[in-house]
Amino acid sequence: MAKKIHVAFLWHMHQPPYEDPTTGLFLLPWAYLHATKDYGDMAALVARHPRMRANFNVTLSLMEQVSRYADGSARDQTLEVMAQDPATLDAASREFLLRTCFDGCPEPLIARFPRYRQLDDFYRANRDASAAASAFPPEEFLDLTTLFLLAWCGPILQGDEGVQALIRKGRGFTEADREALLERSRLHLRNIGSLYTDLAASGRVEMSTSPYYHPLMPLLVTSASALEADPGVVLPGVRFVAPEEAERQLDLAIEAFEGLFGTRPAGMWPPEGAISDGVVRMMASRGLRWIASDEEVLRRTFGGDLTPDERLYPVRFNGMAVFFRNRALSDDIGFVYSRWPNDRSVAHFMQRLEDLAREAPDDQGIVLIAMDGENAWEFYPDGGYPFLDALYGAIEESDFVEPITLSAYLERYGAREEVPQVATGSWVDGNLNTWIGDPVKNRAWEALAAAYQVVRDLPERACKVHGGPENGAGCPLLRAEASDWFWWFGKGHASVHKREFDYLFRQNLRAVYRRVGIAPPESLDGPLNEDVRGLDVRAPTATIQPRITGFRDSYYKWVGAGVCEFSHGAIHRLRPVLASVHFGFDRERVYFRCDGFEPLREFLEGDGFVRLHFVRPEEVTLVVRGCPHGCVVERLAGEHPAGLVEGAEVAVNEVLEAAIPVGVFGVDRRAPFAVEFFVVLGKGGLEEERFPWDSLIEFMFDPETFESKNWFV
Repeated sequence: MAKKIHVAFLWHMHQPPYEDPTTGLFLLPWAYLHATKDYGDMAALVARHPRMRANFNVTLSLMEQVSRYADGSARDQTLEVMAQDPATLDAASREFLLRTCFDGCPEPLIARFPRYRQLDDFYRANRDASAAASAFPPEEFLDLTTLFLLAWCGPILQGDEGVQALIRKGRGFTEADREALLERSRLHLRNIGSLYTDLAASGRVEMSTSPYYHPLMPLLVTSASALEADPGVVLPGVRFVAPEEAERQLDLAIEAFEGLFGTRPAGMWPPEGAISDGVVRMMASRGLRWIASDEEVLRRTFGGDLTPDERLYPVRFNGMAVFFRNRALSDDIGFVYSRWPNDRSVAHFMQRLEDLAREAPDDQGIVLIAMDGENAWEFYPDGGYPFLDALYGAIEESDFVEPITLSAYLERYGAREEVPQVATGSWVDGNLNTWIGDPVKNRAWEALAAAYQVVRDLPERACKVHGGPENGAGCPLLRAEASDWFWWFGKGHASVHKREFDYLFRQNLRAVYRRVGIAPPESLDGPLNEDVRGLDVRAPTATIQPRITGFRDSYYKWVGAGVCEFSHGAIHRLRPVLASVHFGFDRERVYFRCDGFEPLREFLEGDGFVRLHFVRPEEVTLVVRGCPHGCVVERLAGEHPAGLVEGAEVAVNEVLEAAIPVGVFGVDRRAPFAVEFFVVLGKGGLEEERFPWDSLIEFMFDPETFESKNWFV
């Protein structure tokens, strides 16, 4: 029998403050939607398994928003637009609803409802929200908005008799149906806090928190922290130094946590796992027993590759225990297992735990799974709950895995090694570059620094911003310090709601100036993001005829092709394979090139494969396998090959290049048509990565008139 290993799940749940400080309107509904689908259900799932133990980290800014939705005091833009007569909606409101209900609802959630899928097909046929806004029939909005809300119902709400009746109804919804669903959801939200409180009282879960509005703590203390994590990062032109702001965010969170749960938190997840010497000392001074970060930060703390004795135990620094998450297993849950059958995912996870138990020097090792407790599940079939249910069950039945809370682990074993210092870094690549260094991110830090300087210069101004009842909830400066804005600024992460994140950041800064009686600078009137599109897709500009070799060969080979470049979404993949996909066409064929961060031949050797999934002009799935030698392109019928694609060419070496005859689509090639597709990579029949993660690449096949429309000298 393998040695025993402890496993601690730390599910981190947070949302940025979506309230516009000027209007009081919540501009985006994600705190509400994750409350109807995730927050209560994650706790209830642990309650289903008596021997399970878990850690839940919740931000108080999130809990504040959930509370306001529950008591009806939250004014939500999405819900208010939904409540209007569809026939009277202006074009902007229609486009906003379509972007939210289609682009903001992942395909696995839509797929559960045939009527929703039908509406989604109509939307996709119009190629963008602006075109669809004028074409979408007003009478369809009632079905669309009700189905959107139903798709975001988790297992608890799905089990409600009234909600079940709406699911069975399927279509032809009335305003009364939608209002009844909203009322059932509000009742559900009122019970979320008590679910966690009861589980915590029983010792089955441990509750912890993060600084109030989820700021990047090392960068709040000083933006120069980024240089400690990466000496090559480009800092903003103005240095930001505000340790007292970091302390305020920390103290407000501890105070609000105590008010909500009746006890001070024993531990804390620093936002994004970002720590530095100064931040850890600050947290230790508040009496916290533990914090957690990422094993890349641990590796940099020890200055080299980690031994099992270092990876599987917490360290002590300044009298406080620091746990470090297992990156690979956390990433597998976040990205890989959603593509696999549940039994294979659970077996893989348990085998990895057994391997780690075998490596451990004794029976006191601990594996920390620390990750987002919200965003991954919408990409799983049935919201991820069958997977988690099976995983928890396997852990309970195991004779070598003991689930545990972090405080319980420390009470039993303590932390082993005292370290003289900790490295500065976060869970993303061990540095802070996700939140600083990009030109747009740096402009945001400069704008934040200017607003902070206005407050810091005069005590009476600081009192107007931080003092009195606005000390915590509603303080615009604290809200502007949230890490989420910087996550979405610039390149690196894609969202259909980038414009709203940009706007909310600037609105909070404008509110700081207004609160102290100063006119906001004009620079806050327009977006900091020069490009507020979501996915970075550039359309073809010329027809192409590349020679299919698997090598880049020359710059000119793919000139004129369209390209989609890798971009993270709400969750951040640590080891992506594909860096970009190029695409184009001539009169007879469509061409694709997949570029990896490493040469693709390495991934595709053996049982690796690449699938091209075409959604339009019709559902077609092609698979490339047998690489790098003997590559073939096959059409799939379900999961099984249905024959080679005649006339197709494919080669893999540095990159994957493929030429596909237009006839594979079964359409008239003389008439223009839209092509929509995504790419899947995998091994051994199991998917490991989808590109783009949560959207489609699209372009128009129009060789007859394309060149006349795109000629240039």
